[in-house]
Amino acid sequence: MTDKPTPDAAALAERDDQVRLLRDSVIAFAAGRLPLMRARKLRKAQPEFDPAMFAELAGQGWAGLLLPEEFGGFGLGFAEARVVIEGLSAQLAPEPLVPVAVLAAGALRRCAKSARRDELLGALAEGTSVPAVAWQNVAGSLELEQPPFTAVRAGEGWTLEGEARFVRPGSGATVYLLLASTPEGVALFAVEPGSSGLEMKTEAQADGTSLARLRATQLRVSAAAALTLKREDLAAALDEALVMNAVELLALIVRMRAMTLDYLKTRMQFGKAIGSFQSLQHRSADMLIQEELTRAVVGQAVAALDDDVPQHTRTSMASRAKARAGEAAMSTAREAIQLHGGIAVTDEYDLSLYVNRVLSLAPWLGNAQAHRRRYVRLNPPVAASEG
Repeated sequence: MTDKPTPDAAALAERDDQVRLLRDSVIAFAAGRLPLMRARKLRKAQPEFDPAMFAELAGQGWAGLLLPEEFGGFGLGFAEARVVIEGLSAQLAPEPLVPVAVLAAGALRRCAKSARRDELLGALAEGTSVPAVAWQNVAGSLELEQPPFTAVRAGEGWTLEGEARFVRPGSGATVYLLLASTPEGVALFAVEPGSSGLEMKTEAQADGTSLARLRATQLRVSAAAALTLKREDLAAALDEALVMNAVELLALIVRMRAMTLDYLKTRMQFGKAIGSFQSLQHRSADMLIQEELTRAVVGQAVAALDDDVPQHTRTSMASRAKARAGEAAMSTAREAIQLHGGIAVTDEYDLSLYVNRVLSLAPWLGNAQAHRRRYVRLNPPVAASEG
């Protein structure tokens, strides 16, 4: 990795202003266009998001935020992507920005140049294509050494066999990017839904969205469908998606704690607000600690992506961020439920929407336990010294 020039104070200040303006724009858009009532209506819908709204988000420039300008993107960084994802996640927008605009876009732009790759990237930035990456095998492994599909040449094209799970979005994808091993290495194969030889089943999630399970049996594809890339390049895209997934979880943590704090201030018992009870104040403080720790770790991981740190550091910080965010989100959800009492799990109460979204997002791309194990494998001396 070559040394990057250090930005001067003026450039840093200008970017901070840009990020603040973008944050204000996202918050205003989400408040006006993405009410929680909309999230309720879209639960269990097919597709699980509104394609027109995804196109509208693309019209705002958010689908192509991380893509180079040559593909219709803005070529911005992860600090900007963070504020967009935080704002949309806080309103429980089901549009798959992280799976598409981060994971799929990150994988595609690292593929070898081809007409099909450029076409997919341009359509993604426009919001007319919603690609979903099928990279994880049935066992849910986080490693890339054994892709879920195998591809062998068949005439001028390829034949694919294999099975993948945990594909997001589970419904509404316009093209699947199947990760397969080939005699030359690995490649993503762009396959349309409904193709002969491709079977898709959806697996329902707690928040009303779904994950897709894909099985390829004698799936024939053209030579143009093969998009070659290196394993380390796909690993980089996965790390980016992990960090942005942690950003999503942080937005949920913030909202759940805020809702709980409001409830403690207004719920009266024995003639006083229950938030004045010392035991509940201690538990509220624990929720705040979890939020602030997550904010710090996620902020470091986002900065690492923007700084283009070495692969080992990037992967370590991505797993660290996901482990922290996943565990904190689950812990905050449990505390919010208990501090709200019985109303917290009723469908009519908005907190239940956030809890169910946590239950869906926390395991995706690997849960907290899986990423703690991966962090230990990557950093055994550090893990041993920290106990």
